Parts: sequence; structure tokens; C-alpha cells
Amino acid sequence: MRTLARFTMLVALLLLTTGVGAVWAACGDSGVSVQVLGSGGPFGAGRASAGYIVWIDGVSRLMVDAGGGTFVRFHQAGATLADLDLLALSHFHPDHASDVPALLWPRGGDLLVAGPSGSAGFPSVDDFLGGLFGSGGVFRVLNDRVTLDTVTVDVAASEPMDVLSEGRVRVRGLGVPHGTVPTVGYRVDVGDASVAFSSDQNGTDPAFTDFVRDVDVLVVHFAGSEESAGAPNDFNDTPALRTATRDLHAKPSVWGQMASDAGVGTLLLSHLSANQDLDTNIVHLRSRYRGQFTIASDLLCLPVQ
Repeated sequence: MRTLARFTMLVALLLLTTGVGAVWAACGDSGVSVQVLGSGGPFGAGRASAGYIVWIDGVSRLMVDAGGGTFVRFHQAGATLADLDLLALSHFHPDHASDVPALLWPRGGDLLVAGPSGSAGFPSVDDFLGGLFGSGGVFRVLNDRVTLDTVTVDVAASEPMDVLSEGRVRVRGLGVPHGTVPTVGYRVDVGDASVAFSSDQNGTDPAFTDFVRDVDVLVVHFAGSEESAGAPNDFNDTPALRTATRDLHAKPSVWGQMASDAGVGTLLLSHLSANQDLDTNIVHLRSRYRGQFTIASDLLCLPVQ
């Protein structure tokens, strides 16, 4: 009995020191929760790149984005590939999609994958997956191990598209403005609970405000600054790069106005960079939005309802 007690205390101490136990306990409860797998962008600095799990009644049902490092966080969170009903990819920058092969290797399996239509510079979701796992793909070793059904969201469509509808779970996608990059924002409704994902965007399309109206939680990619609507300071090395990226990410005040106009319950600020002036950005956010917000960190779990 004494040995068992010591073992139990050791396990509890390990879970507390790693933080995984507390996060898993929060996301393992009934109801709907969103867990951050990666709260960073493309620059590392101790954060995995973009990725999220939507837990429903203790099951990892939905995953949004799979940037670098999310493979590790996925397993730390206790998520299971076999439980996923959907992998929803916003766009095909590496910090949003580079860990897809790692997630599927080595087990493979059946999976529904949603993603954007393509352009001259970017693949569609079908072309992306074909280039990875097709008979001539980079990871063709997985070709006979995975069955991937796809849903292509037309980023030029004026209305949201249904991606998944099963029982009380409904997932919709809508094209969002991210420079010339075909990009999708997603909304998940589970009964009366709702969470939406902005993805990377400049916030100029009022259709997205309507799309996220009255959502309980809006995950915002808080990468822009008020002085420059481009990417974080890591990118702003030259005037040319500033010009090239200024239309990619919304200013904090734009996010604040959008959240206020849409009646968002809580903002989850993610896609953060070590070099951004987060305090100043929050001041600008607060100039337009007085509601609740949470700053994301890897493995943070936020109840939606």
C-alpha cells in the first residue's frame, strides 16, 4: 500500500511539472473545449506553430491546422488520430500544414480533410495531399496506408460552405483575405456551443464578421501590429518585405472592432511571435473591444461552454 501511494504521488508530481496532466484533465471533461496545440507562427521561440483540437465530451473530434510542432503537442494532449472526424487546414504555409505527414505516420487510417481551393501559387487541398501521399508523392510510403476524403472550400464563394454535419456537430468554412494566399476560416457549432478560427487574414471582409456572429470563442491569429498590418517584426527586415506582408494580418484594433461588432464572447489570441509588442497590441485591441480575452500558450485548454 505504501509503495502504491508513493507511485501515485510520483505520477501526480510528474503530471504537474509537465503541465500535461492539468491540461488533459480540463479537456477530458464533458462539454466542448478548444485546446491550443501550437500558439506560435513560423519563428519557433518555444511555441509550436498553428494547430488546435476541439474536444467534444472528452474526445478529440476535430483538428484545425497542423503546423510544425503540433505532432508532439497532439500526443502530449492525449489526442487520438482514430478519434478525429475532421482535419481542417486553413492554408498551405508550412506553419499551418507541415506536420500533416507526421500525424499520419506510421499508422495511417481514414480521415476527412478540408482545405482551400488552389491558385497559381498554391495547391488546392487535393493537390496538396496528392503531392504528399499520392502514388508519386513525397511520402508515397503512406499511399496504401491512408484513405483521405477531401472537402474543398471555394475561397472565392460569398457564402460559407458546410464541411461536416454529423448529429449536433456542424463545421463550416469561409474564404478569408490573406494576401494572395487561398485561406479558409472555420466555424464549429456543437449544439449551443460555438468556436471559430480566424486563420491568418487581414480582417477586411465584413462577411467574416457575419460568419462569427455571437460565437462563444473566436481564435484570433494576433500576428499584426497597429503600425504595420503585416507579419510580426521577425519578417520586417526590409521595406520590401514590409510591403510584401502588410496585407496578410489584421491590426489589433481591427480584431477588436470585429469582435465587438460580432458580439464574440471570448477572444483567444494566438499565432504569437516572441518579437511582437504584445502589451501595446492589447492596448489597441482594448480600444475597440471590452470583452474577455485569453492569451494562448501551447496545450492551453479553454472551455467553450
